[in-house]
Amino acid sequence: METGVRIVGNLAVQLVNLTKRYGRAAAVDAVSLEVLRGEFFSLLGPSGCGKTTTLRLIAGLAEPDAGAVKILGDDVTDVPTNRRNIGMVFQNYALFPHMTVSENISFGLRMHKVGRSEAADRVANVLDLVRLRGTGDRLPRQLSGGQQQRVALARAIVIEPKVLLLDEPLSNLDAKLRKEMQLELRALQRRLGITAVYVTQTISIAGPQIASSPSLSAG
Repeated sequence: METGVRIVGNLAVQLVNLTKRYGRAAAVDAVSLEVLRGEFFSLLGPSGCGKTTTLRLIAGLAEPDAGAVKILGDDVTDVPTNRRNIGMVFQNYALFPHMTVSENISFGLRMHKVGRSEAADRVANVLDLVRLRGTGDRLPRQLSGGQQQRVALARAIVIEPKVLLLDEPLSNLDAKLRKEMQLELRALQRRLGITAVYVTQTISIAGPQIASSPSLSAG
């Protein structure tokens, strides 16, 4: 679905003929797409079609063989991950099991050298935002699946990223909780006005959230 004329100044993410190969196989083959600022953009396609690789290329976790990645108009193709200011939520949440909820959330702030007092305030605010007040001292194993997902989301947004990348973050939840978190995630994205790129192979998850959905073909 087109959302209108794409004006360069309104673009949060722009991929230009992006290609990534592993041996002879092209995981991503000359993909070009544009994501508007504040848009919730779903990448929908079957397993193995290159959705996650595309996300990793945007984040800088993989290097393209050709093409360019632009964020807010800046070419970041050769910029390391830690300088792109990208928030990412993984399918398995990737929480540190030995850290408390607050320590997990503040990890990115420490990497960005945010002061202790400001970091504590931002962690407290984001815990309220994701409805996890009072859980800061718990370990991940003491949380439900839905709560762990919220912690992963809180960790991604507390750094105030330019773009939020979500790699099938709801796939490990049961159907009822997945639906609840789907609506909650979309409402939070709208409230914050953050640009989000969401990867899924499930139309029931992508459908209500699609702003634009280029279908990637397996190959």
